[in-house]
Amino acid sequence: MHQTDCHITLIPYGTAMKEQERQLFLDCLNIREQVFCIEQQVPFTIEQDGRDIESAHVLLWVQDLPVGTLRYRRTDLGLKFERIAILKEYRGLHYGRTLLREAIRCAREDGNQSKIYLHSQISAKDFYAKIGFIPEGSQIIEAGIAHIKMSLPDEAERHFLNAIEEFHSACV
Repeated sequence: MHQTDCHITLIPYGTAMKEQERQLFLDCLNIREQVFCIEQQVPFTIEQDGRDIESAHVLLWVQDLPVGTLRYRRTDLGLKFERIAILKEYRGLHYGRTLLREAIRCAREDGNQSKIYLHSQISAKDFYAKIGFIPEGSQIIEAGIAHIKMSLPDEAERHFLNAIEEFHSACV
């Protein structure tokens, strides 16, 4: 999956992280702190919810710099993608789509076959809808920010994963 300028690293579930994985996890936390705590002013105590240990983490690299992250975990409702963050200067360049696509692939390769869902900030709802996520229910407030639950139907997921050219074009 490595490209010249762009690649993904998966930090698997569990507490027994190797030293290198701990550093990668800290890179994920740094991106989340910049995006959620500094930009969006989410209190650190809310951003750090204690669920990182039960989550797998995906880290997006561009030119050997960590620029995006998300985590996913199993819940009673399916596989929840959350803490999706791209550093501000890398937004609008298709890296969010790349991060999501490769996270889905990682999750599926890891044996997770459950329905994928997320809680989208209302400001990002259209981004997720273009990928194929469908809104469910009404708005909810998380960390003082309006969100809506969105799920990814199987057919939309297959279509999204088959669009491999975007990964290559985003990483050039």
